[in-house]
Amino acid sequence: MVGSQLVRVKFSNATSDRSTQTNQNMTIAIALQLLISGLSVGSIYALVALALVIPFKASGILNFAQGEFVTVGAYSALILSAFGLPYWVVLPCTIFVGLLTGLLIERTIIRRIMDAPEFTLVIATFAVGLIIKSAIRLYWQDNLFTIDNPIPFKTFKLSGVVLNPQYLWVIGCTTALVCCIAWFFKFSPMGKAMRAVSQSQEGARLMGINVEGILMASWGISTAIGALGGILLAPIIGINPEIGGLILKALVAAVIGGFTSLPGAFVGGLLLGLLETYSGAFFGSTLKNLIPFVVLVVFLLVKPYGLFGKAPLVRI
Repeated sequence: MVGSQLVRVKFSNATSDRSTQTNQNMTIAIALQLLISGLSVGSIYALVALALVIPFKASGILNFAQGEFVTVGAYSALILSAFGLPYWVVLPCTIFVGLLTGLLIERTIIRRIMDAPEFTLVIATFAVGLIIKSAIRLYWQDNLFTIDNPIPFKTFKLSGVVLNPQYLWVIGCTTALVCCIAWFFKFSPMGKAMRAVSQSQEGARLMGINVEGILMASWGISTAIGALGGILLAPIIGINPEIGGLILKALVAAVIGGFTSLPGAFVGGLLLGLLETYSGAFFGSTLKNLIPFVVLVVFLLVKPYGLFGKAPLVRI
């Protein structure tokens, strides 16, 4: 009798241990699943945040039309795909369209009002965004479109974690772009010129740098990055005129990282994506969209220049 009771106790303990181990494995798998999802969302925020910071550092202009350049990228990919072009041709063409759009807007609009008050410049970029959105809606209205997934592989499991190749593609593209931007600003002549212009336009002119050309290039690069974000988003969430609304989250990411810091924009975007994903999983969709802005207010109160930003030096 005692022996049978001991057997039952041992069996019960073994079952309990296996159950505990299974629950722990499930918890780890869920945490990793949320991590991948958060990094993919954060990568898009990081891209748009980078696109905001680059022209801001060069010219001091906050481009509120940047979200619509993401939309331009998505619809450019849609148009090019309609001609039967493969994704690997559509991708560079879409980025090139974004580049040309930024150069055109800087040359025809921004440069002509560069000496206007800062508030006027912000309103002008906001108006440009509204014009782009309205023009898109005139033809495509509010219909939802999509393009084919560029990755031929389906979702697969790895150690209990379901991996979506499209999410991994977004993370990989963002990481590669950040590495290219870091190299560009550190080693290329134009990147060094942009750094000089961001510190002092007058000083850059005295050094023989074409400041106007650098400002135009900074806008072109930022809109090209925005177009890249659009084509990366298109297969995941679809294409509609409201894609540009993610600029609000990108602004939050840029402020968290430090609005004058390119590494800060990248880190801030990833942190915001993780925060949004985990808060949605634990607190529901209602708080998912609230918590990032609460964190923004806290950062503005405690660390107003962000994680990597620095207070401006004032020489007396």
